[in-house]
Amino acid sequence: MESTYNIISIQDCIQIVKADRNISDTVVKIITHELQPIPGQPGYLGEYYYLNISFQTENGSTASGRYFMKSLPYHDSVLTKAVEEWGIFRKEAELYEQLFNRYDRAPNRVIKWLPKCVLTRSNVLVLEDLTRAGFETASFQISLNEQHMKVIFDRLAQMHACSFQFELDHLGGKTIGSLFHKEILFETTFTVTSGWFVAGLKGIRKVALERNHHSKDPAKQSMIENELWSCMERIYSLAENTDEFRSVVVHRDLWVNNIMFKYDLTDTLRKSPKDCVLIDFQLARYLPPCVDYLCALYLLTDREHRKQHEEMYVEYYYQSLQAKLNAFDIDGSAVLSKEQFKRSLNHYRLVGLVWAGVLHGFVNFPKGVLDKLHQEDPHTYTRMSMEDRDDFVLAYYDSDHFYRQRLDDVVTESSVAE
Repeated sequence: MESTYNIISIQDCIQIVKADRNISDTVVKIITHELQPIPGQPGYLGEYYYLNISFQTENGSTASGRYFMKSLPYHDSVLTKAVEEWGIFRKEAELYEQLFNRYDRAPNRVIKWLPKCVLTRSNVLVLEDLTRAGFETASFQISLNEQHMKVIFDRLAQMHACSFQFELDHLGGKTIGSLFHKEILFETTFTVTSGWFVAGLKGIRKVALERNHHSKDPAKQSMIENELWSCMERIYSLAENTDEFRSVVVHRDLWVNNIMFKYDLTDTLRKSPKDCVLIDFQLARYLPPCVDYLCALYLLTDREHRKQHEEMYVEYYYQSLQAKLNAFDIDGSAVLSKEQFKRSLNHYRLVGLVWAGVLHGFVNFPKGVLDKLHQEDPHTYTRMSMEDRDDFVLAYYDSDHFYRQRLDDVVTESSVAE
């Protein structure tokens, strides 16, 4: 099997340095380059490294740079095969190359919302190291506060506005969806053939039938048994392209590890972020912007927070989007009226609910559980990842408060919605 350590060449390093420093003609000589594994588990579908490069420029001076690099998960042959079949790694590389790197980034019009990408291939992606600029991910098993959510919604509005602007000003009347659906913006996850996703749906149903307080209500129990599965399966049709609502490139995978925040040095409790950046676009699609709004809302907050703040967040996101579009001299209300946005929220709410249940049921196992299982019992890890994780879901529902609360929130709200 290929090793991550031999897929970055000297020529790649030259390309990275030139792209990072906007060098076109200056000759760069690479002195050393090395990969430093990133500890912990930054993600689940790749290998993650810092790429350290020292180099010499044409005038003889020496310098160095550190970059974030992720590759296919060569440590796990089963997972590597699955990731290649899903196409999610290639998707993100092509997304940067063909779309994001062509979006407007003029600082007088656009607030930074994603990292700079300096190398793309189907098996490796090299990005700026955001930690050098003071960005960090949030703590594990955390519910974000109002300040966090506002900066997230603002950056989502910026991402969506850039998508609208690129489509309106550069595609000659064609849509991003019509041009890039097959090659880039295809569905990878919300499908009946995704064992990982279907295992997540099974976990939601298991909690609803055997643990949630609705399971003790005979009427609710009957509804769960007869209707919950078909209700959840509506997510497959909601994941398809639509002509009913205006669409943009959406992120969708907005769990806490895919957002990095920056704080003032005095904010030791990390309560008031002054900036944030979105990362990891492997699940991106061409869908209405409300999909990202709902995914962020349900993935990053608990039910009580939503009850208290959602109405305000709807207004905040919508006004942020209008301001970003106005910066491009685009009439935001003509692109997406408030009435259309609110109607789309009702239409797509199930996406946020179901996706939150599936993702919470996998990524919020107590810290270190999945990494340990992957190393010590890869067969069981593969089974619970790709086939059935009901036993893990029930075990940690019973033993971990955060895990239980998040799954209960989703099951309860789904039952109320139905």
